Amino acid sequence: MNTLHSLIYFFFVSLQEGNPEVTDAQILHYGVIGGDLKAGFSFNSAGTWKMFCREECEGENILINTTDVRAQTGRYSIEYEIKSVYVLSVSISKLTESDSGQYSCGLAGSSSSASLTPFVIVVAEALLDGNDDQLKHFDKETGSSLTVGCSFKQPGDRGFFCRGECGGDNTLVQTDDVKAQSCRYNIGYASHTDPGVLYVSITQLTKSDSGRYRCYLEGSSSSSFREFEVTVTDVIPSLTGQNQYGLYVGLTLTVTIILVSVSVLIFYKKRSSKRKGETTGARMTLSISHSNEHFSRWRLFTVK
Repeated sequence: MNTLHSLIYFFFVSLQEGNPEVTDAQILHYGVIGGDLKAGFSFNSAGTWKMFCREECEGENILINTTDVRAQTGRYSIEYEIKSVYVLSVSISKLTESDSGQYSCGLAGSSSSASLTPFVIVVAEALLDGNDDQLKHFDKETGSSLTVGCSFKQPGDRGFFCRGECGGDNTLVQTDDVKAQSCRYNIGYASHTDPGVLYVSITQLTKSDSGRYRCYLEGSSSSSFREFEVTVTDVIPSLTGQNQYGLYVGLTLTVTIILVSVSVLIFYKKRSSKRKGETTGARMTLSISHSNEHFSRWRLFTVK
């Protein structure tokens, strides 16, 4: 699996909606969520300072800026080696989907100037290698993107990304080069890695994108494919800011009303019970009074 998580060099245009545009002058490096990525870059001249940045090397975008031959900051690290050329390797551990995007690294004679090499990292949600018998399923929300890597043991000459079985209108995009794009569908292939990886992606997902997909690698001697399923559902609005405050106030008022209602009910119930007891006591007193009066009259009659 370490080989599968290593860098893959090929070019790609507009990988996914929301990411900075990728030009043909930039190199793509591929990784999988939870895996590690290491990319090496060669330079013709040495540099005292080594830099690793997200997008442009400014402010908080500077991940590492050091004169050491090795350095690490959180999940990011660099290593500098002198071989036949000067090599700067950059690494990111425990990749997340948010690690996808533009990066740059380089060597410099001072901390304020550097010869930078731009590159792009794409993090796939899964790598399908055919070892799992169960069909991989992805649950996505409308408007999001999905990138899947498909690993093959044998190299191929042409890659296909299809909805269902490949052929006719089911073929979304294909390439016999290193990359291709058709509307919201992208495909890219790196044959020089061992094994080769074909990656496919869909941007701006809609509910109608739900279904089964296939990445297919056609070779001169053999062909192979990997399949996966996607279910796209509407985004559930999250409660933030004013909505959270409104919900809190509403719940507080509801609880208060319930507590007051229960208190009033208990009060009237006790009061009703008290009145009932007082009425019963009064009747008993009246009955005893009548009995005493009757007894007194009976005694008076007897004496006479």
